Amino acid sequence: MLAPMITPPTTVQQDAAGSPLAAELLRHSVLLVTGKGGVGKSTVAVSMARLAAQRGQRVLLVELESVSRVAPLFGLPRVGPEPIEVDRRLWVACLDSMDSLRFFFTQQLKVAALVNLALRNRAVEGFFKAVPAVKPMLFLYHLWRIEQDQGRFGDGRYDLIICDLPTSGFTVGMYAIPDTLAHVFRVGSMATYAVGMREMLSQPGRAGLVLVTLPEEMPVTETLELRADLLRRHGVETAAIIVNGVYPHIVRPEDVEHLQTAAQMATGLAQEPVREWLWAARLLAGRRQRAEGFLTQLRTAMAGRVVELPFLFRRDLPLDAVDLLAHRFGARSEGAA
Repeated sequence: MLAPMITPPTTVQQDAAGSPLAAELLRHSVLLVTGKGGVGKSTVAVSMARLAAQRGQRVLLVELESVSRVAPLFGLPRVGPEPIEVDRRLWVACLDSMDSLRFFFTQQLKVAALVNLALRNRAVEGFFKAVPAVKPMLFLYHLWRIEQDQGRFGDGRYDLIICDLPTSGFTVGMYAIPDTLAHVFRVGSMATYAVGMREMLSQPGRAGLVLVTLPEEMPVTETLELRADLLRRHGVETAAIIVNGVYPHIVRPEDVEHLQTAAQMATGLAQEPVREWLWAARLLAGRRQRAEGFLTQLRTAMAGRVVELPFLFRRDLPLDAVDLLAHRFGARSEGAA
């Protein structure tokens, strides 16, 4: 009755043997990963980065957080704004709003000491943290400059940049930044930046948007609403939806029948454990059945551009579990287009 473990490959699979959708996603210059809080988007971002690195790409994983969630996976106490190579062909950087603010001003003023002096003023820091639109603008500019300077359009240090974005509300605001700047600044440096950031977000093959959800009613509804909102407001089509935590087919109807019969026949002390197993089997079968309905809804909306990642029945996911998800992400499946 237990689900078979998915064994990661001992060698890197070629794209032709795996998921065409995964191969297409990894051909982007930038992947933007977002979703409702608690759906596991950071885990998905790491698994995608691991898969790309295992397939030979040089990958930078950027977290937009004050504290890195990736660092503990690689035994690091912390990760900051300077990329750290955590594994072969995989670098990680963690940016907060002040890191991006410092980067922006250093790019403009060219004197790091002057920038550091100005940012020591708490009033300056408080002002930039208090303005809602500043944070996504600074992050977007920082990400665009990394792509321009060190990505495929720069020195080629990174083949792929994967960005673990904050929740979906941040993403909506970020996509509005280029048009907002273009309306305010018609000429000059900011107008040039607006054009560059818009091109990164909109040109085919550059920034691919990946939405992460769970196979549950509220996350799926919000994910589809976010996709429709971005398409309506900014003409941005989602590259793929990743459904995390999908319960596998580990309970067959005949298993439930056998347990039900055993529960009816059991007596004494043996009765309670069998009833518990029956309850667990019905629970798992029911969750898988409900998930199927949501998966069908997502596949229909996305024309099949959906990837399913299994629920692993583990509270904490160490690196080997992340690699299992990476293998599942890259494997050919019914969910892939």
